[in-house]
Amino acid sequence: MKVGTSVVIALLISVVFPIMANTDQLEDANTAIEIKDYKKAFELLQPLAEEGNTAAQTRLGALYVNGQGVEKDLDKGLSWIMKAATQGDETAKRIAFSLHLELVNQGDTTVMYNCGYMCLNDWGGEHDANDCLGWLENAGKIGHEKSAKLLARIYTEGLHGITPDEEKATYWSNVSEGFAAGIDGTWSGEVPGFGGQPLTLTFTFQRDDDTLSGTTRGFGGQDIRIRNGQIDGNDFSFTVQSSFFGTKSTTSYTGIFLGDRLKLTYTTKMSAPRRRGPGTSRGGGGESPPMSFVAKRVQ
Repeated sequence: MKVGTSVVIALLISVVFPIMANTDQLEDANTAIEIKDYKKAFELLQPLAEEGNTAAQTRLGALYVNGQGVEKDLDKGLSWIMKAATQGDETAKRIAFSLHLELVNQGDTTVMYNCGYMCLNDWGGEHDANDCLGWLENAGKIGHEKSAKLLARIYTEGLHGITPDEEKATYWSNVSEGFAAGIDGTWSGEVPGFGGQPLTLTFTFQRDDDTLSGTTRGFGGQDIRIRNGQIDGNDFSFTVQSSFFGTKSTTSYTGIFLGDRLKLTYTTKMSAPRRRGPGTSRGGGGESPPMSFVAKRVQ
């Protein structure tokens, strides 16, 4: 993850320590930062941060984000700043929100959720709640369970000044319940078949840690065992091998579990039957272009 230079520089400039216990040590750390003795500042701040001092946690997080006096580590820096923010430190809240705004367009659903949550709770100032919902909805639509759950509550109960919306509440409740149920079960979707007619594909999945097993049914109406099934978070993959009039095929699937639906993409590699006899070829095949479709839960 990358953070804009303007925000990183502002971190150390804008932090003002409140008057509290360990003021002398905090002031010594502040002085060390002013003279760019970041290693000394780090040594002074770390024990205070570990004791729960929010000012020290915020400042230590800034050092990690900037890579000053310590190896640069954005995740660790954000973690320290968030510790302070969740304890109510207003400076930490402002910095945490600014950092997340820098990261929100990189596609990380946790960052999107955090932005929406911070925005709704006015971290860094007052915000329009409808703008905040955009981050949560974007995260929920691409598979973030906590976002779906929070949106269901917001639209059901009218939280944060949002007008209750039965249709949206039902939608996000279904997504949230889908996440809770997991990928196990039967799913069905349509793909183009012969002559342009739609072909229904049905999948029955069972998850065991990071392994995905089950069967699929499509052309011919026979259940075929899926192979090489793997699942990592909401992302999964598997292959299906079949044979039709001597022509073998291997279909490779990748997918995303989105709670109330699956988004699947597949390619099929054909292997023509080998011909026998002098001077004949060993056969060949080809691979189809990627095709995508959506499958919905049947049971």
